[in-house]
Parts: sequence; structure tokens; C-alpha cells
Amino acid sequence: MNIREKFNQYPDEMQQWMIQQEKTKLTRIQQGLEKAKRVYTELQPKNQGKWLQETIQLLEQYLTILPSRDWTLDNIENISDDYILQVWETLDNDVSLGELISQVETRYEELLKL
Repeated sequence: MNIREKFNQYPDEMQQWMIQQEKTKLTRIQQGLEKAKRVYTELQPKNQGKWLQETIQLLEQYLTILPSRDWTLDNIENISDDYILQVWETLDNDVSLGELISQVETRYEELLKL
């Protein structure tokens, strides 16, 4: 059973909640990436920020794996439900992404604390 079939088995309210959670996660990853780049720009001349540099690379790697985006932080509400399903299909079809996803989720949450 593919992701869309599994997803369609959930009640509508649960589907919308799941979609909203993923939209929020994508937004936070993008916000974390932008914040990391700003802070890293300040730290780089001082030869600091190795963790930030690694985090930026991880988040960029994650975002490039996802389907092409037609949204920005300015229009996050325009992320389509279909896009979220495409993201889930991409992640579900490549089991090797598990470690990357784990690192991304840990790091973007830490970035938002900066």
C-alpha cells in the first residue's frame, strides 16, 4: 500500500492535522536554515561556527532531496496537500534517508533556540 492509500484511510480531520504538522515542520526547517546562515555569516570571520556550517549543509541536503518547491516562507499557506504527499512519498521510498531526517529534526529545533 502506498503513502496516498494509507493517508486516505485516515479520517479527514486527522489528514488535515498530519498535513499541517508537515507544513509546520518544513517551515521551521526553512526558518532554521535561514537563521543559521545569518548567524554563520557573523561567526565565519572569527573562525567559529563549525556546527552551524554542518547544520546548514544538512538542512540544504534535506531540502534538495524533496520535490521542487513552489512556496517560500512568505507564502507558506500555499503549500499544497499534494506537495506534502509528494514529500512523504520521497521520504518513504528512500530508507537511507532515516539518519539524515533524524539529524535534520534535531538540528533545526536547536537552531530555533538561537
